[in-house]
Amino acid sequence: MPADARRLLHRLGPIPAYLVNDLEDIVAWNAAAAALITDFAQLPVHERNTVRLAIRLGGTLCSAPVGAEGDFARQSAAHLRAAGARHPADRAMGELVNEYAAHTPDFVAGWRGHDVRPRPTLRKRLHHPALGELELDRQTLLMPGTSLRLVLYTADPGSPSATALAQLGPPAAAP
Repeated sequence: MPADARRLLHRLGPIPAYLVNDLEDIVAWNAAAAALITDFAQLPVHERNTVRLAIRLGGTLCSAPVGAEGDFARQSAAHLRAAGARHPADRAMGELVNEYAAHTPDFVAGWRGHDVRPRPTLRKRLHHPALGELELDRQTLLMPGTSLRLVLYTADPGSPSATALAQLGPPAAAP
């Protein structure tokens, strides 16, 4: 993990963010992400994965707003297909692809479409137990010089979701 990537992650302060690798593993996160999504430190390492979390949580935490259904699954397919081209013999990647394909037809459609274009922003609806319903943008940025991507969750300025995000209390320190 590059030290500058970790520093940037923690300097984001109240903006929930985490770093993912080619396999969509969440390799580092800030305290705001842990407060918003889940305490990643409490999950087994193999479960700290955006695809596995999407399967396990099955729409109970995040969903797509009307018109954006399936965007996350298709984005995941594009990221994993691009990563698969860089790591063609990676068995864990094949297992992850099969695992997700068994749970969502949108992933299968994205995979079969061979799309590898990045989708830097997805609109998400998040059902937070304390903050209620949030409309958030999930931005994904490539960390230069690495295969890591920085994923950030933001809300439109002045929106009820932005007000709610500002209420996130300081959770336990993240790694």
